[in-house]
Amino acid sequence: MFFKCAEFIGTVQTLFSQEPQSHGGPLGNQEALQKCLSLTVIFIAFLLAAACSPSGNKFQISDIQNPSGSTPDKTTDPTPYEVHPLSWETSSKPERRDWTTYLHDRILNTWSTLLPGSNDMHKFCPRYSSLDNNQRANVWAALLSAMSKFESSYNPLNRFHEDTMGTDSVTKRPVYSEGLLQLSYQDIRGYPFCEFDWEADKKLSDTDPRKTIFDPYKNLDCGAGIMARQIARKGLIAVSSGPYWSVIKDGGRYSQIPKIITMVNELPFCN
Repeated sequence: MFFKCAEFIGTVQTLFSQEPQSHGGPLGNQEALQKCLSLTVIFIAFLLAAACSPSGNKFQISDIQNPSGSTPDKTTDPTPYEVHPLSWETSSKPERRDWTTYLHDRILNTWSTLLPGSNDMHKFCPRYSSLDNNQRANVWAALLSAMSKFESSYNPLNRFHEDTMGTDSVTKRPVYSEGLLQLSYQDIRGYPFCEFDWEADKKLSDTDPRKTIFDPYKNLDCGAGIMARQIARKGLIAVSSGPYWSVIKDGGRYSQIPKIITMVNELPFCN
């Protein structure tokens, strides 16, 4: 059977309190040994008493290092990343700063497959490979912001009739590209993560700002997801065939690739 803690402590105290036997050494040595043993008994008893405390608390080295019992200071979290302003931000449109932080967060946490980059990212941001993930998400956000300049002039209520695309498979009406990144309701078929609600929106006028496709956050999130799909399939931002947006079609009539590259390159950590 195991000793109870109290009995074990008593046994140790009795053992070490016995007068040491002389082996012919000087009395001073015996007294020094006695003091040493006494201190040892006190220390061992302290350790055992702490370990056997009814409260269940365990003795830890930190109790000696921090005798006050207060919680040691923990290393403070690093300063949160400050997203570099995007091209749509102006002092007269302070709400656009919210677009920036939202888009950065979505790329960082939801569309993180973009973070490794693309095969042509060096053209848009030469130092991309040396950036951390926060900066990389900032680059992608800057790219989408630059694209929105040429797609909608940063106007979340912009609408454009795509007269060569026929009928929208969701609305059963002519196809319109709408919002910041000029998306369509039929996108929810190929990109189910897009949160456009035609059943609710069809009750509103075509230009009603309450339409879900006009919501800048839903529009940007859908656009970031579409870009992530393109990179996964083609590995490129600028493609000669099959891009969703004509402004990044390499060699296309409406291509704005050189201007978009210039805008993204304005990020201070890209060069």
